[in-house]
Amino acid sequence: MKRLSSNDLTQIALSAALLAVSSLIVIPVGVVPITLQVFFFFFLPALLGPIKGIMVVALYLFMGLVGLPVFAGGTGGLMSVLSPSFGYLLGALAVAWIVGKTFLKQRSLLYKSAVMTVALLLLYAVGMSYQYLIMNYVLSTPLSLNSILTINLTVFLPIDLVKLVFAFGLYERLKKLPFARRIDKLVT
Repeated sequence: MKRLSSNDLTQIALSAALLAVSSLIVIPVGVVPITLQVFFFFFLPALLGPIKGIMVVALYLFMGLVGLPVFAGGTGGLMSVLSPSFGYLLGALAVAWIVGKTFLKQRSLLYKSAVMTVALLLLYAVGMSYQYLIMNYVLSTPLSLNSILTINLTVFLPIDLVKLVFAFGLYERLKKLPFARRIDKLVT
């Protein structure tokens, strides 16, 4: 892998800032709020590639865990690890890798959309598992797995599928512009 240039570092920092801003607008629904984060979890790695995509999510997590108010609703700090929605942030690391790797090569729209859908399901699997563990074993707020599945798959999944479609559509439109062709997608 080549060294990160100042241009690469700027793209990572600005993208992490964009991800932080996307989490400030919150629609509270239960223990997991609705934000624009999922849109950027898919859009940024598609645009920047897997390595810079993971670096964006990792920087965002670092900023939040050291106390900057960048998580949903302007929260932050180490106690965020105990939030039932923190698993979705951890799942975003895997999403960044999968989506970034997929968008490195020219592939069909159907293939890319299928991979993004599978990545969304992975994000949900990690997020719901973490939510179940935190709710039942750490916060002592018993919530059945069936309840978690029902709430997440009926309330949040349709909304996140719409965000996924918009992220994919925006990427497909922007990749044709001159600035997008200048973004160096780092490869391992």
